[in-house]
Amino acid sequence: MLRTRSLFAFAILIPLVGATIPAEAAKTDAAAARAACFQKANEAAAAVGFSATGADKNAMGQDAYRQCCFKAGIRP
Repeated sequence: MLRTRSLFAFAILIPLVGATIPAEAAKTDAAAARAACFQKANEAAAAVGFSATGADKNAMGQDAYRQCCFKAGIRP
Protein backbone atom coordinates (compact mmCIF):
# COMPACT_ATOMS: atom_id res chain seq x y z
CA MET A 1 0.00 0.00 0.00
CA LEU A 2 2.85 2.35 0.82
CA ARG A 3 4.42 1.73 -2.57
CA THR A 4 1.18 2.69 -4.34
CA ARG A 5 0.96 5.93 -2.38
CA SER A 6 4.56 6.73 -3.13
CA LEU A 7 4.07 6.13 -6.84
CA PHE A 8 0.93 8.26 -6.86
CA ALA A 9 2.69 11.10 -5.05
CA PHE A 10 5.66 10.83 -7.41
CA ALA A 11 3.33 10.89 -10.45
CA ILE A 12 1.71 14.08 -9.17
CA LEU A 13 4.94 15.79 -8.07
CA ILE A 14 6.94 15.42 -11.30
CA PRO A 15 4.54 17.40 -13.57
CA LEU A 16 4.23 20.13 -10.96
CA VAL A 17 7.99 20.53 -10.69
CA GLY A 18 8.34 20.38 -14.46
CA ALA A 19 5.78 23.14 -14.88
CA THR A 20 7.66 25.51 -12.58
CA ILE A 21 10.99 25.26 -14.38
CA PRO A 22 9.89 27.12 -17.56
CA ALA A 23 8.16 29.72 -15.40
CA GLU A 24 11.44 30.46 -13.63
CA ALA A 25 13.30 30.64 -16.93
CA ALA A 26 10.76 33.06 -18.38
CA LYS A 27 11.40 35.57 -15.60
CA THR A 28 14.65 36.71 -17.19
CA ASP A 29 14.31 39.27 -19.98
CA ALA A 30 16.55 37.93 -22.72
CA ALA A 31 16.73 41.21 -24.65
CA ALA A 32 17.85 43.16 -21.59
CA ALA A 33 20.37 40.48 -20.68
CA ARG A 34 21.80 40.50 -24.21
CA ALA A 35 22.10 44.29 -24.14
CA ALA A 36 23.98 44.15 -20.84
CA CYS A 37 26.27 41.44 -22.17
CA PHE A 38 26.93 43.43 -25.35
CA GLN A 39 27.84 46.44 -23.24
CA LYS A 40 30.25 44.35 -21.17
CA ALA A 41 31.82 43.01 -24.38
CA ASN A 42 32.38 46.54 -25.66
CA GLU A 43 33.94 47.56 -22.35
CA ALA A 44 36.26 44.54 -22.42
CA ALA A 45 37.32 45.32 -25.99
CA ALA A 46 38.00 48.94 -25.07
CA ALA A 47 40.02 47.92 -22.03
CA VAL A 48 42.51 45.96 -24.14
CA GLY A 49 44.31 49.13 -25.08
CA PHE A 50 45.15 51.30 -28.05
CA SER A 51 48.03 49.24 -29.41
CA ALA A 52 46.10 45.97 -29.58
CA THR A 53 45.16 44.60 -32.99
CA GLY A 54 41.58 44.28 -34.16
CA ALA A 55 41.73 40.53 -33.78
CA ASP A 56 42.77 40.85 -30.13
CA LYS A 57 39.92 43.25 -29.42
CA ASN A 58 37.43 40.97 -31.16
CA ALA A 59 38.65 37.95 -29.20
CA MET A 60 38.40 39.75 -25.85
CA GLY A 61 34.95 41.10 -26.67
CA GLN A 62 33.65 37.73 -27.81
CA ASP A 63 35.02 36.00 -24.71
CA ALA A 64 33.43 38.58 -22.41
CA TYR A 65 30.10 38.33 -24.26
CA ARG A 66 29.99 34.53 -24.08
CA GLN A 67 30.87 34.46 -20.38
CA CYS A 68 28.20 37.04 -19.62
CA CYS A 69 25.57 35.10 -21.59
CA PHE A 70 26.39 31.88 -19.78
CA LYS A 71 26.14 33.63 -16.40
CA ALA A 72 22.81 35.17 -17.42
CA GLY A 73 21.48 31.80 -18.59
CA ILE A 74 20.87 32.80 -22.21
CA ARG A 75 22.27 31.49 -25.44
CA PRO A 76 25.16 33.56 -26.88
